[in-house]
Order: sequence, then C-alpha cells, then structure tokens
Amino acid sequence: MATTKAKNQDPQQKIEDAYHLAEEATSEAVNSLKDKAKESLNEGSEKVKSATTQTENMIKEHPLLSVGCAFLAGWAISKLIK
Repeated sequence: MATTKAKNQDPQQKIEDAYHLAEEATSEAVNSLKDKAKESLNEGSEKVKSATTQTENMIKEHPLLSVGCAFLAGWAISKLIK
C-alpha cells in the first residue's frame, strides 16, 4: 500500500517530504550535539573547579614555596621577553 502511495505522489510532494525528513534529521543532530556540548562544558567546569581548589590548598599549605615559584616564573618570563 505504501509503494502505491509513493508512486502516486507528484514530484513536488516528494520534494516536500524529503525536505521535512532532512529538517527533522538536522534538528535531531543539532539537539544531540548541543546536549553533548553541555555535558562537556559541565565536565570541564567541574575539572576547573577541582584544580582551583587543589591550587588554593597547595598555596595555603606552602605559602613561601608559592611566592618563590611565582617569582621564578616572573623572572623567566621577563628573560624570555627581553
């Protein structure tokens, strides 16, 4: 029965059907990519928060070492710029 209907459709109707199918497929793909991007963003955000907390704890535990590292990093950057 479906093949009889497909044979009886005019070309304009076939084009419209194909357009709607492509639109649905594109919409589904975009929604899927959007969901994956949100998940990746949330995971990245959690990793950044975790790294920030670990860094804060390290600085609090070893303040002199942190100041020394910052000084050396600044000195090295100034030598590279010159």
